[in-house]
Amino acid sequence: MGHLHVVEKQPVLNVIDEYLSKNDLKRAEVAIAKALRSDPLHENKAEILIRRARVRLLSGRPEDALDDLQAVRESQAHNETPGYLELLADCFLARFELAPLGFADRSWVSQAQQYYQQILDGFPDYTNAGWVWYQLGRIAVILDQVDLAIHRFHRSFLAPTTVQALTAFCYERLGFIAFYEKRDLTTALGFLNRAVDTYPASEPRGWLAQVHLRRSRVLRQMQNYSAALDAAEKALSMAMGSGEARSGLAETLITLAEILSSIGNRDREVIGHLQHFLQISKRPLGVDVTWSRVYEMLGDAYLNSGEYVLAVDAYRLALQFNPDHPWEASLQYRLAKGLYQTGSYAEAEQILSHIVGEMFSDNLMLSDYRVYELLGSAQFAQSKYETAIATYEKALSCDPPAANSDRIRTYLECARERLTG
Repeated sequence: MGHLHVVEKQPVLNVIDEYLSKNDLKRAEVAIAKALRSDPLHENKAEILIRRARVRLLSGRPEDALDDLQAVRESQAHNETPGYLELLADCFLARFELAPLGFADRSWVSQAQQYYQQILDGFPDYTNAGWVWYQLGRIAVILDQVDLAIHRFHRSFLAPTTVQALTAFCYERLGFIAFYEKRDLTTALGFLNRAVDTYPASEPRGWLAQVHLRRSRVLRQMQNYSAALDAAEKALSMAMGSGEARSGLAETLITLAEILSSIGNRDREVIGHLQHFLQISKRPLGVDVTWSRVYEMLGDAYLNSGEYVLAVDAYRLALQFNPDHPWEASLQYRLAKGLYQTGSYAEAEQILSHIVGEMFSDNLMLSDYRVYELLGSAQFAQSKYETAIATYEKALSCDPPAANSDRIRTYLECARERLTG
């Protein structure tokens, strides 16, 4: 009778494993909950809890996964096999990587590294040693041990693994190091291209979207904007169809907007991508440099498109989300330009006067003729001809290009005629 009981229970694990193999986490979790609810004293409870821990880890809930693994350990129903140690280490590493900014504990990384090393030392023939070396490589990156990370990723290539996409994962990390640590663009692109080529067609597309996004950034650094745009559009297509977290899609939309802004004359597309970002992203409550950058790009696109009221609103929000903007003077100038175009001459003058009077000390005089030219025009529009004359003269003292110099002189003479009227 006991034998029949085991035969009846074993298919439960097979069903869960089948869902996990297809990355169908929702159905796997439902099957696990049903099994535990129907028989809390399930003789395979330890195995079921381990599978629930894996589902929770893959769902971005490492804390819950660790609770399950602790319950398994306390039940003494499961020896610390290499598979159990691997999952435990994966949870500690994910716990560190997913922790909110300022709350990550480096000891979690040390614990993960300890468990991975325990596998290599105690189970030299482990069938998934390649994954262990890969994770140790990622830990080395976190600890700024770049050369050690490279060594470990190469060890991962040679070790056995049950992870189909591991080769692609290693190439992606090597590309990451070449780009961000070595600043070797050609090598970085080569590794990332290999990551794309070796990624199995049966695996989820969301990860591949991130690789194309990184390829796009490398190509942009190489000033190959056409190829960078193509890579970003591939990333967008895959992110839209992956059904995964929105963060990757949001990042891709911003990257596309940046590339199109660099190319020029694509303002409607820039606006479309940035509006899409705003639709899918949660509005931050306080300072946020990403949202500031989004609204700054929106302001520029609206300004280029002649939609000046929208440009003004966008620039105000850019400053609101980042009051300490490193290029505040430039952003304020563009805000004033939008205000001038809407006929808000007094406010434009106020902002431009602040730029030339308060943002620059006697030891750091403003030398951009465009600010003085726009300020003079705002003053002229309010019939402040004497003040406009002095401002136009300052613009000329900044030695603008010949064509601009001729235009400013025309404005200057017009202001003098109006003054002597």
